[in-house]
Amino acid sequence: MVLGRPWTGFEAVALQEATRKSVREFAAHLGIEMTTVANWRAGLSAVTPRPLTQELLDTLLVQVGPEVRERFEQILVEGEAALGARRLPARRATAPAAPVASYDATLFARLDDARALVDRTVAACTVGPVMVDLMEERAAGRVLAYTRTPPAQVLATVLPDVLEVQAVATQRQPAAIQSRLSEVTAVLGLLIADALMKLGQIERANFWYGTARMAADDTANLRLRARVRAQHAMLPYYYGSPEQAVVLARAAQAQLPEIADDATALAAAAEARALARLGDSAGADLALNRAVHRTVELGDTPTDEAFRFGEKRLLLYQSGILTNLGRTDAARRVQEQALQLYRMSPGVVVDPALIELDTAIGYALDGAVDEACELAAQVLTTLPPEHRTTIVVRRAAAVVDAIGDRGRGRRRVEELRHLVAAGTEAAR
Repeated sequence: MVLGRPWTGFEAVALQEATRKSVREFAAHLGIEMTTVANWRAGLSAVTPRPLTQELLDTLLVQVGPEVRERFEQILVEGEAALGARRLPARRATAPAAPVASYDATLFARLDDARALVDRTVAACTVGPVMVDLMEERAAGRVLAYTRTPPAQVLATVLPDVLEVQAVATQRQPAAIQSRLSEVTAVLGLLIADALMKLGQIERANFWYGTARMAADDTANLRLRARVRAQHAMLPYYYGSPEQAVVLARAAQAQLPEIADDATALAAAAEARALARLGDSAGADLALNRAVHRTVELGDTPTDEAFRFGEKRLLLYQSGILTNLGRTDAARRVQEQALQLYRMSPGVVVDPALIELDTAIGYALDGAVDEACELAAQVLTTLPPEHRTTIVVRRAAAVVDAIGDRGRGRRRVEELRHLVAAGTEAAR
């Protein structure tokens, strides 16, 4: 069988599967990047291979035996049999890639596809250590830049990375290599989950946290396992059940009992914040003491790298803990100290915004309604639009909730309500 016409990406992948070549071998044969094959495999690209590639594919199809050609035709007929992937939907054949600086339903659909593909690979992966080194370096760079990068941009830049890892892991690897690939998958999945959480994509974020957890649990890296669970605790805290946040935070600490680590410090602080929201002041104080002890043991790290837990992040969590407990005077002292430290980290804007909104909630609890509204409105109007995401808008809405009936008929309260409503609509 010779096609006699340009190949589609799906047909090229079907031939790769029929010849039982690895992604690397197939890409090398065609003289293309592995990520190109990965996009075909994930159903993210229907781009026809360039003429030279088409010629090589035609030649390869002629050279293979009848058994391979029969297998190729069967894969085309069945569609779903090819790599466990789906036949390319017509709507994606001509759809442009999502802009880096924006997000929409198309990008979210691509993320859903990528997560399902990664799940299958982790559950089911031969690549050299140098290539894994490069993947780990790229993931480390994403982690370092994360706190200064708008979440929508994180999704658009990390997605190709996670697909590349998945592409080279389609066959089970030697244990050492497989473990490293799973670690990279867990880190990248965690970045995607956290970005989705900030954007208010709760179900998608929860799925990606699950993917990151499965990948982490495919390794012997207890610190990574603890990190995934600790980060996951933020999702129910902001969007769901504080009780579930406590469960996840305690599960993270159980991975590394009595060990000082960024993950255990974060988990203890997350547990304290959730318990404070539940009104358990004694439990919150005990968990906060653990968080302080772990942070002191770690020593302060001046980096703003994601997943690191130093003095600034401890103060961020203390702000929420004390505010939830109604200890507004103590909270304001912590908030002032935290904001002074964050002023030395230009580009990190979300954490300071959340701290200022905690301050506004404290004003509301103390009855200073105008001051609460003014500060919350200032946060919403001065924060860069790409960082004015659902997680921020929901905290501003908490200021209105804290004001309660005292805000009836007050102009500034109504103005803040309108800002929150506009922000909610814009973040969708």
